[in-house]
Amino acid sequence: MLDPNTTLTLDRQVRFRRFEDEGIVINQKAAEAVVISEVGTRLIELADGTRTLRECAALLSEEFDAAPDVIEQDVIRFAEQLVEAGIAAPS
Repeated sequence: MLDPNTTLTLDRQVRFRRFEDEGIVINQKAAEAVVISEVGTRLIELADGTRTLRECAALLSEEFDAAPDVIEQDVIRFAEQLVEAGIAAPS
């Protein structure tokens, strides 16, 4: 399990693009494309290696008017999925 103080960066072989309320992630190594929800898209935008998952969750909580503790757990779970898929790495 990732720690809330972990930072994430996208893998160098991953391309990301926002399309209105969604995003698309293209993992060139795996030859896969994944459509990401609005909240997931925003997390990927925030995952620049400088913000912790906790800081990202706090920003998302404000932007989407959701409970910080719930958002933090969701952010950690989604970040773990990104790492497992080779889309992002802890930094």
